[in-house]
Amino acid sequence: MSRRSLDASLAGAGPPSLSAPCPAIALAIVDFAAVVLAGLACRGLNPAGHAAHTPREVLVVVATGTLALSLLHRRGLSGQGWHPARGMEAVLCLAHAFALLLLVLLFWEQAMTFRPGSAHAVPADSILATNRNWLFTWATSAPLALLLARAPVEAALTHAPPRPVARRAVVVGNAASARRLARVLAQPDRTGPRVEIAGALILTPRGMPPLESLPGWPRLDTLRAARRLVEASEVDLLLIALPEAASRSIAAILRIMAGVSLDIWLAPDIARLYEAPARLSSVVGLPFLHLQERPMAGFAAVGKRAEDLLIGLSLLVLAAPLMLGIALAVRLSSPGPALFVQPRRGLNRRIIRVRKFRTMRAEAADDRGARQAVANDDRVTPLGRFLRRTSLDELPQLLNVVEGSMSLVGPRPHALGTAAAGQPFAEAAADYASRHRVKPGMTGWAQVCGWRGETDTVEKLRRRVEHDLFYITHWSLGFDLRILALTLRTVIRGEGV
Repeated sequence: MSRRSLDASLAGAGPPSLSAPCPAIALAIVDFAAVVLAGLACRGLNPAGHAAHTPREVLVVVATGTLALSLLHRRGLSGQGWHPARGMEAVLCLAHAFALLLLVLLFWEQAMTFRPGSAHAVPADSILATNRNWLFTWATSAPLALLLARAPVEAALTHAPPRPVARRAVVVGNAASARRLARVLAQPDRTGPRVEIAGALILTPRGMPPLESLPGWPRLDTLRAARRLVEASEVDLLLIALPEAASRSIAAILRIMAGVSLDIWLAPDIARLYEAPARLSSVVGLPFLHLQERPMAGFAAVGKRAEDLLIGLSLLVLAAPLMLGIALAVRLSSPGPALFVQPRRGLNRRIIRVRKFRTMRAEAADDRGARQAVANDDRVTPLGRFLRRTSLDELPQLLNVVEGSMSLVGPRPHALGTAAAGQPFAEAAADYASRHRVKPGMTGWAQVCGWRGETDTVEKLRRRVEHDLFYITHWSLGFDLRILALTLRTVIRGEGV
């Protein structure tokens, strides 16, 4: 494996390389200026444009720049030392900002067609109608302007060429192996990415007192503490430094970490324990064996998110009038709110708030889902039965898709208290936690294959999990489109998903 490929395999999310307030503010100003100046320049070059900028167009440019800066900051990109993968994530943030801009303009100008005396005509000064060339060239040139403007400024602020961003990692190992790893990681390597250790769990034999953490490495006391650290932060790598005799410990580590999306790499001195071929990566010259790969990372994650935004926003715009009508019907048909919001587990087992139209009586609401809905359930209202049969109750989850807590396609999220034959889902199916390595979806491979509805037996749950894991392993954009087409056919037939 070449050094270039090794460096590329280490590239991933990491902490800001410029953490001081002044450089961070300077980079934020550069990001904002790049988007705004690109918008003003494209407006001035627009052949169909006016001689000068109108106040409304300037307001659109400034508002879009502010929105883009907010999204970059929310994703932790406003002060990052960027490498190609993080640059693509920034481009995705800009695409998100322009998609929201077009959505706002569409709703605004449609609303203006119904103002008094408009005769339902498109306003003469419509930005969408008269400035399509400007908006298109701005949306395509802004990412390039951002990337070109940021690189020299960031290099000047650091007084050196930008170094590759670090991987944030958790280390699990015995004292001897961890000390060796610490010495290797401490060696200077100007050509490859750094690894920042967010925490270390040093394993000791039974009966021995726990070993203090190595200098500079925050101490972790248990594997579950390590998992909580992964779930709560931007850690995306786990390094295992254990001898051959620790195969049981390695199995326990894999079991505890099954429900989180991160790379797990193993030192190769125990590689012969595993028969399947695996990839190796190098950290400053020390090779590691990959035991688990994130299902969607790099360009795959960018493509998945772009698919969700493009299709999700389009569906949300088209379904908005229908959703307003359903919300009104739910409020009028029975007392209570139009939406039912339920906590469920999402990516990396984080709690997300999943939205649905309320289909049951308000007093029968069950936030934890301890009692699953069944055929002819007496808690379901007449309107709710229709919404469930046609899957229209799931439409508010388009908001979850657009905000990023869910995807259009993925394993369906389950309520926290659901059980199969009296057993919690995580106990009834051994691989259940592995579903949480990707975002949950509005629909999934299990649902279009017939595994939907009540999960009252362990066998039904295991078949669902098998289909979900098959989807995660074989994911592609084409596979997603196939599932969406099968979902549409299922909804048209009134079978529900």
